[in-house]
Amino acid sequence: MVKRILTLIGEGQAKVGHVFKLFSIPEECKRCRLFNICIARLKVGRKYRVVEVRRVNLPRLDRCLLTGECLVAVVVEELPIVVAIPYQPNIIEGIVVTYNVVDGECQETLCRRYGEDRCSVTPGTKIKILNILGVEECKGRKYLIIRCTPLD
Repeated sequence: MVKRILTLIGEGQAKVGHVFKLFSIPEECKRCRLFNICIARLKVGRKYRVVEVRRVNLPRLDRCLLTGECLVAVVVEELPIVVAIPYQPNIIEGIVVTYNVVDGECQETLCRRYGEDRCSVTPGTKIKILNILGVEECKGRKYLIIRCTPLD
């Protein structure tokens, strides 16, 4: 179940296969009249891959207030993320669980070890476990490192 989103992106990044991560939402974006059909549809901290570029022949191209680039309509898919969850022997690939953090410091350390710069899921979010990457220990507790898709 891959989440696909229609959004706007700068012309320079509007290439099928391009991957980007939304680190924050700048103030310029919040003031833009296109905010709701652009960046508002994306989640901070998540990675996206462009899967389709939709060239629309309009008489006037809108420009991004932040970069000044012409905006292009694209379809992106949200990429799976890596998180650490408390170890439970009954956790298997394919199930949906509610994400909860036991220790934020361990969570961030373990996520970084597996290639994520920070955990981008909020506690209480339902996540679908795609695969189990390993079991790690932090501060005397065991954690499963999983690749998952947030269902928010």
